[in-house]
Parts: sequence; C-alpha cells; structure tokens
Amino acid sequence: MRAVFRLYDLLIRTLAMVAGILVAILFVLIVVDVGMRTAGLHPPIFTSAVSEYMLLYVTMFAAPWLVRERGHVRIDSFVSYAGPAAKQMLERLIILVCLILSLTAAYLSTRFAIDFWIKGTVDIRSIEIPRSFLFVPLIVGFTLCATEFLRMLVTGQPLSDPEPEHAPEFEGEI
Repeated sequence: MRAVFRLYDLLIRTLAMVAGILVAILFVLIVVDVGMRTAGLHPPIFTSAVSEYMLLYVTMFAAPWLVRERGHVRIDSFVSYAGPAAKQMLERLIILVCLILSLTAAYLSTRFAIDFWIKGTVDIRSIEIPRSFLFVPLIVGFTLCATEFLRMLVTGQPLSDPEPEHAPEFEGEI
C-alpha cells in the first residue's frame, strides 16, 4: 500500500511540475506571438488556440498540489472568529463541501467527455482536436482534488494549516 501512496504523491508533484513547465512554454509562445506581430510578421496560427488549451491544463494539473499545499483560495476571517470546536466543525464541513463539489465536477466532466467522444465532436479553432480531450484535465484535476480533500477529512488535517509544507504526505497516513 505504501507503494501506491508513493506513486500518488509522485503523480501530484509531477503534475505540478508539468504545469510549471507549461507556464514557461506558454510565456514563450505569447512573447513570440506578440514579438512577431510587433515586427510585422505573421505569427503561427496555432498560438492562440494552444495557449487557451494550455491554460486549462495548467490550472487543472496544478490544482491538486495547491489543495495539498493550502495554496487554494479560502476565507479564514469567518472561521477565525469561531471557537476551537466550532472552527473544527466548520473546517470539516467546508472540506466535505469541497470534496462533494470536486467529485461532482469530475463526474460531469467524465460524462461530457464520453458524450463528446461517442458523438465524435471536434473542437475547431486554428487546430482541430477531439472536444473530449478538453475534459481530460478536468477529470484528472477534479478527481485528484477530491482525493486531497478526502485525505484531509480522513487524517483530520485542518484546512487552515499554518505550515502546509510541514504537513505529512499521504503516504502512511491511512
């Protein structure tokens, strides 16, 4: 079981690194596109569409790591006024809601991907790709976010951990 947890942790870190690399590639694409336009040249026609697709992949590949590191958006001001017991209950409730929403988004993304795959729908911009491919990062990202929220519930980790980098990894906690 430890091997599975290690592979899972490696997956989360690898996807975050891929997202970082994609951001760098995206930066270069945009600079080249703008530079070529400024110079009066014709930039590659695919730059805009590829940039849009990359933003989707970057967002969903980085999301599970951000949940783990507590880098996601949260509102601490409301919870901070609650007493310790109420704060713990509110955090558990918020994590549960996030888990349910992530699972719902993963399920809907899967349904859309399957429907578009069966219909053979193609996303036509400057390049053509199967529309179902646009839902793959959503399925992966939301499923892994749900796993991270489940991990928080099971291990009892608070949502507002002051030092998430010191939080134990998934390995060996269950």
